[in-house]
Amino acid sequence: MHSCSVTQPTVHSATHTANHKAGQVFERALNKQDIKRYSRQLMLDSVEDEGQAKFARSHAVVIGLGGLGSLVARYLAGAGVGTLTLVDGDTVDISNLQRQVTYNEMHLGELKAKSLYNELRKVNSRLNIKFKSLYADSKNLPTLISTADCVLDCTDNIETRKHINTATLRASIPLFIAAASGLSWQALNLPQNNKRIGCYACLVEYIDVREDCLSRGVLGPVVGMAACHQATQALLFLAKGFNADIKWGHYLTGNADLGSLKSFMLPPSSTCEVCHDPN
Repeated sequence: MHSCSVTQPTVHSATHTANHKAGQVFERALNKQDIKRYSRQLMLDSVEDEGQAKFARSHAVVIGLGGLGSLVARYLAGAGVGTLTLVDGDTVDISNLQRQVTYNEMHLGELKAKSLYNELRKVNSRLNIKFKSLYADSKNLPTLISTADCVLDCTDNIETRKHINTATLRASIPLFIAAASGLSWQALNLPQNNKRIGCYACLVEYIDVREDCLSRGVLGPVVGMAACHQATQALLFLAKGFNADIKWGHYLTGNADLGSLKSFMLPPSSTCEVCHDPN
């Protein structure tokens, strides 16, 4: 899977947590303001009151806050996901504005995680939003995702994706992956607890996964298509759990120019060092 990034900033580290405890939002019945705010999604059988209450009690970790992650996080906040952790060590560069629509010229040079935190607080100040201005790696990932109900991988390099895959697999936390380059986008939902379904490391064995965004480029709306799919899949899961009507383990490729979708089931690899169980 591939995605797009063109900046290489200095790594920063910072943490901020809003003055709300995880799970504190919407423990009571929905009030009139809640019903008005979420009225359009409350009408859906896939959400309804019960799903909305589950959103409020859920914790989603979004790793990578570029074109994918910044838009994914905006949709999760808009839907009322009670606790969001935003993870990225990058800063906003002018080249980002073509596709990273949550940012603008006023954010140039700022930490993406902090900028996005400030923007999402304007969407819903009642949410518990945390930001971590650092890059995810094998050492910090177990702590970053320890209380997550799901993780959304919006990063742009294979090694980081491998670390996220390993960490979520070990913790049995569902993982939603998306990427985009050129005029195509890709997505993959991994339950991380099903031996009949492969993992990201298996995918890398099966197909040629390249980091070629710099050479191929990407059209901004194509990134948005991937982000919308990824956010939708995560929200459906958070509302209904594994009863949600979504496909697990299907590697999906969308072509924006042709308007086509293709997918294949990702089986576990017998040589995978991450998920293969010889027993």
